Amino acid sequence: MKFRSLFVLAVLLSTQFLNAQVVNIPDKAKNHFAKKYVGATDVEWTNNVVNYTARFKLDSIEQAAHYSVDGEWTYTDYPIEYETVPEEVKKSVTKSRFSDWTIESTGFVENSKNEKLYRVEFKSGINKRYVFYNANGKEVRSTATL
Repeated sequence: MKFRSLFVLAVLLSTQFLNAQVVNIPDKAKNHFAKKYVGATDVEWTNNVVNYTARFKLDSIEQAAHYSVDGEWTYTDYPIEYETVPEEVKKSVTKSRFSDWTIESTGFVENSKNEKLYRVEFKSGINKRYVFYNANGKEVRSTATL
């Protein structure tokens, strides 16, 4: 019984330690974030070896800013309702090769190439696809999702 109690205590302490670890965010990313997202609240940084992500609220909108491992900003995205997508994008969606797929989600993406894109996530069975459109409804690219 004593061993079991010690084991449970060790697991709880190790979990607490993992949650308390600080993510070492590159100064370049922190500085860019502070300048670009003045007034951001509830900022939480994470990293997954290949990039850093800052999840935050700005003007009551939950967003995510993504940075490369060297601190370069790559893109920011946030979810939006399909109803708010420009009509030109909606027209392209209805005419696309994915028009018979289900729309799972929509979002707005701004990237380091100065593109402002609308992301539509389509699903058909186990297949999922992100398709990115500019405001004029032109498909810019698509990628498979997991």
